[in-house]
Amino acid sequence: MTKKAKVPTITEAMVDELAAIRDQLKSLTAREKVLKEAFRANGAGIYAGEFNQIEIVFTSRPQVNMDKVRDLLGAEWIATHSRDVEIMNIRQMELV
Repeated sequence: MTKKAKVPTITEAMVDELAAIRDQLKSLTAREKVLKEAFRANGAGIYAGEFNQIEIVFTSRPQVNMDKVRDLLGAEWIATHSRDVEIMNIRQMELV
């Protein structure tokens, strides 16, 4: 008999911690975007900092045009060959 994992009790502190982490990630992601655009504008190459080195390489890959696939195969075929995948969404709201 397998033991069922105990579900943790969600506390107010956990809610606030998750919100704080998401806010930090949002800020870091925005800064990362600015830096990546600077590297993109400068092009491929090796860039050295005091403690790190970054190599920028541009590649390409094929990407399916899903609008054309839907037009060619039709909604019924797409529905027949699709599957549901569970996704967890987190909506964050600041309490005032």
